[in-house]
Amino acid sequence: MKYLLTGVAAIALLTACGDKNKDKDGASPAGIELSDSKLPGVKLRKGDPATAPAVLSAFSLDQSGKGRVSFTGSEVKGAKAVFKNVTLVSAEEVTDAEGVADDGELNLKGSDLKAAEMSFEGLGMLNGKPNFSKIVLSDVSFVPKDPEENHGSSKIKSMELVNPSPETAAWIASLFGKGEAMDMPEGKALAFDLWSMKDVNFKIDEEEGQKGDFVISSVDVLGMKDEKAAQMGLKGLKLNMIDPTDDTDLKASLGGVDLRGVNLAVLKGMSADEAGSGAVASMLEVFQNDPANPGYDSVLIDDLKVAVSGADFDMPKLASKVSRDKKGRAVKVVTDPFKMTLGTSEGELGEKLGAQLALLGYEKLELSGQGEQTYDPDKDMVTIAKGKNFWKLDDGFRIDFSGQYEGASAMAAAQAKATAAETPVDPGAMMQDALDKMLIHNFQLAIDDDGFLARGFNAYAAQSGQDPQQLRSQVAGMMAMAPMMAAQSGVDPELVTEAATALSSFVTDPKTLTLTLAPAKPVRLADFAEMEDPSALTKTALGFSAKNE
Repeated sequence: MKYLLTGVAAIALLTACGDKNKDKDGASPAGIELSDSKLPGVKLRKGDPATAPAVLSAFSLDQSGKGRVSFTGSEVKGAKAVFKNVTLVSAEEVTDAEGVADDGELNLKGSDLKAAEMSFEGLGMLNGKPNFSKIVLSDVSFVPKDPEENHGSSKIKSMELVNPSPETAAWIASLFGKGEAMDMPEGKALAFDLWSMKDVNFKIDEEEGQKGDFVISSVDVLGMKDEKAAQMGLKGLKLNMIDPTDDTDLKASLGGVDLRGVNLAVLKGMSADEAGSGAVASMLEVFQNDPANPGYDSVLIDDLKVAVSGADFDMPKLASKVSRDKKGRAVKVVTDPFKMTLGTSEGELGEKLGAQLALLGYEKLELSGQGEQTYDPDKDMVTIAKGKNFWKLDDGFRIDFSGQYEGASAMAAAQAKATAAETPVDPGAMMQDALDKMLIHNFQLAIDDDGFLARGFNAYAAQSGQDPQQLRSQVAGMMAMAPMMAAQSGVDPELVTEAATALSSFVTDPKTLTLTLAPAKPVRLADFAEMEDPSALTKTALGFSAKNE
């Protein structure tokens, strides 16, 4: 596993990928085409033969070994250059005896990159700075500096980068030079038209016995600009790993992933560790102005399979799409109907999972679902469409939910304030304003039992030695006492009686349990949280109803 991580990190040393199949403009094709939204074309910038030599010098490529790059031969024609048998020596990093860097992070810069060929097109100055329109590395491999770390192999058929920003080009130049390498550019400085890799193939063979293969047909990032990517795609992933030290085997495959209109500020902010960081601030600004924004325009996951020591997960397809208004604000998010399966096969985890499923009378779990939500930015209103939002377990249950509420922007602002705070804040005080502004207009939850309650009672009875029907009667009896307890606490007895009656009926004779809130005027969420006067939350005021039919 350590060798795999080393190879992946070495890829990051040189963000440049691709193949040699060109479109009519001379650039590589955009890559994965799993969804149908329009993508920007890729056209190479023109170079400048007059300044090409100066660019190569700035990249320490005017002679072999001038920087961290060596090669056995080169040819320069106009704004194009080709280098043969290239070696990029990775930057040295001071580590302790355990291979951990001074800052405590695992040292992953321990491999030199080798390529049969490295070619440039469009060499020339861009805004007075050295740049290029395309770099391609072919037949790439990674060789660990320490021979003792050579436990496997790593190969990439081709890597390509098209039309990088001056900052991105300067970063690559720093990787080639002898001086200290620059940090990878962030934010708007990180920009290019295309980054891709083709035919990634890693093999792991550790001394401790870990073995595995890691294969990807292609990885593409298209149209990176202003912290957004027009497309991020991956195709043909296969991973096989065996670790005898803990008797674990992992097999995973993925037909493809296609993300369109990815907002990197949002994604990076979600994963940022430091409160108040620039990434978090960018994310929060997006959410406050556009609270329904999930951080992408569309996502498609195709044919995902994961098997870990006999526990098997399968999801044929997951697709979600965002609609936006003329101001670019997210106003609708639709997740198409999807299915996923959790099953078992031979293996330690499979045996444990199979035993738990057997208690409930299942050989496997088959889940399905769907989602659709709309957002009105002017009214700050979220609508969860009725009949289009559900979770279903085959031979178990189906849960449908729908409703309307306003105050999403207030909630986003409260979360922004908490995340950006450099010192701990009182959660109660932080959320109070948001809860005051969040209003429930209506809500409905429907649970349709298809045998799950019976399975649950049977499983519990088998473990406790009780009769399933007796257990049902006991639970129903406890619910029958709820109105008496509610009367002592000040809660509307009519509301509790209707809820308890429906729940008791659902336990003894499960059909479809439906709970509804339809207040004459919107109810503040804070009223539920505070419960200063429970008697005010009456059945009539909430428009509450409960039934099992």
